[in-house]
Amino acid sequence: MAQSNISGPTGTRTSYTLDLDNTMAFPDYGHIPVHPPAPDERWVIVAEVISDPTPRPGTTGVGFTVKDKYGDPFLVTFFTPTAARDVLPYKVGRMICLENACMSDFYQKLGCFVRDKSRAYMLPCSLAELRHLSAGLRSRALALLSLQDALLHDGGPHHNLSAIQLCLILTQDCQRRDWNNTHRKDCRALEALIIWNRTEWW
Repeated sequence: MAQSNISGPTGTRTSYTLDLDNTMAFPDYGHIPVHPPAPDERWVIVAEVISDPTPRPGTTGVGFTVKDKYGDPFLVTFFTPTAARDVLPYKVGRMICLENACMSDFYQKLGCFVRDKSRAYMLPCSLAELRHLSAGLRSRALALLSLQDALLHDGGPHHNLSAIQLCLILTQDCQRRDWNNTHRKDCRALEALIIWNRTEWW
């Protein structure tokens, strides 16, 4: 899979340009920075949890193994005051998102340390599901931009709504029917994707 190494255009309310393969905005294991970001830099490491949390021997840390978006495994260790509690949301098959995390050496094993739990958050989906949701947003945004143009020319009631807002309006019945099965889980991932889409990374 080709990897993008430069930051792409920032999305807006009416366009979805997010590229999860952009290694500057979403570094994989081989591209995780070793230094903190400069004031105008930011990134998010997205990884899927593949092992249950366990205490790190000889330390107060608790961690687990994750795989990056290309399947390469690495360690994530929480060194927070309440590490044992902070790792509980990170179940196997869910995702962890690490804001501006750096690569660290832990007993000759490379990985990421979490010392501030506000810089880590869980998405209740797998990497494959996140990619599927992202692809869906892209295709729906493109299709609904055409619909929005038509409504604008026709003077329809939704002429000033974004493509994503139109998508949500047009699918709300489906969302109600399928809330317990998928949408409850998907909403957090969709929210993250929309926020990332509108983030200026570099």
